[in-house]
Amino acid sequence: MTNQIEEYTSFIYIVLLAVLFSFSISIASAIDEEEVQLPEPQGACSSDPCSPATPCPSKDEQCYSSNGVFYCCVLPPFPGAEAVGE
Repeated sequence: MTNQIEEYTSFIYIVLLAVLFSFSISIASAIDEEEVQLPEPQGACSSDPCSPATPCPSKDEQCYSSNGVFYCCVLPPFPGAEAVGE
């Protein structure tokens, strides 16, 4: 009987640890998703107004978006950036 109680107690501890571990992982991933932001553009970018519907004034620049703001840039402002519009 004592052996069975020890087995049940061990099982309960393992289940509680698994629940605690999965809860802390889910909280950590939720925090990481909120903090993800694109970097501000650097390099050959100007503050000329552009949007997907309005091209950049200069022919050698393309319109890129970062954090909801549009920039005219000669080169992509950060790795993996894709131009918007034409």
